[in-house]
Amino acid sequence: MDTVTQMLLGATVAQAGFRRRLGRRALAVGAAVALLPDLDSIVGWVAGPFAGWLYHRGLTHSIFFGPLAGLLIGWLVWAWHRRRYGPDSPWVADGALRAWCGLSILALITHPIIDVFTHYGTQWLYPLTDTRFAIPAMPIIDPVYSLILIAAIGVGLVVRRRAQLAQDTAAVALLLVAAYTLGGWAMNSRVESVARAQLGPSANVSAYPTLFQPFLRRVVVEQPDAIWIGFHSVLSQRDIVWQRFERNSSPAIEAVAATRRAQIFDWFAMERVYWRQQRLDDGAVRVQALDYRYGLPGDSVLGIWGIQATVDAHGTRVGPVEQFSPPQDTSAAAWRDFWRRIIGAAPGG
Repeated sequence: MDTVTQMLLGATVAQAGFRRRLGRRALAVGAAVALLPDLDSIVGWVAGPFAGWLYHRGLTHSIFFGPLAGLLIGWLVWAWHRRRYGPDSPWVADGALRAWCGLSILALITHPIIDVFTHYGTQWLYPLTDTRFAIPAMPIIDPVYSLILIAAIGVGLVVRRRAQLAQDTAAVALLLVAAYTLGGWAMNSRVESVARAQLGPSANVSAYPTLFQPFLRRVVVEQPDAIWIGFHSVLSQRDIVWQRFERNSSPAIEAVAATRRAQIFDWFAMERVYWRQQRLDDGAVRVQALDYRYGLPGDSVLGIWGIQATVDAHGTRVGPVEQFSPPQDTSAAAWRDFWRRIIGAAPGG
């Protein structure tokens, strides 16, 4: 999930479990601690997208990170309060150290837990393995999920003297977002069943969330010689309209696929990579690979990001393998079409 939502979740966890013991400042600490795992994205800003793909959602998103780092962070927060306010302050005495450590551990653990319910992929068991785990239940940015948390935190900030009400409200919000997440997961199964009803029970079908909402799913069918891509809203009774894309193979594609950067991209995309090539005027070939877990109707249906490189007429790669993004239609007409698909109406109507 996006970093803002992660911070909201950390604050809500703090309000639900620690508001009565630590006061409203627990919300700020919970939000700040929940932010910390996403600091690994700095690697991508500094060293480029390939490093970002390799290291983001790695060590700091492991299920082992929270219990270990949380103890240290909790102690640091407690020690800071002790130094600033003295040993008898309510944020230091009477089990406060245990509360700060518990809050820090939970804020760190819940971060990778909700991240795994997106299709980006999270290295949950790092450093034991670099396998990426993903349950594509929710989009990375989901306003509904975030608004539930904002409402709970708003109550917690307003009811200054009613800590129990604040905690109960936050607990209800956590139950709601958990149910919302599981509902998104169930929507995948429903959409995949619709696809198999059209294509046969043995079809290799995967459903993925699209932007900002849970209803419209991107549906991908993998075959040895092609992939099929369609979109289906759970609000619709219509059959899925498919686009078929032949798989491609050539010496130029093989030359690019053998590079370290292409292997990183294939690992990041969890092997959901579509290769294509374009002949240039000088006889060279532009080779592109797209992460087909993501994509929108129109020109970017095969993916919204990928890698590309040029191979000359003699089969030698020219220049580095680089990240690229296909052109995307952001016109008002495209957004209207997207909205119609969400509500189950015929696109382009």
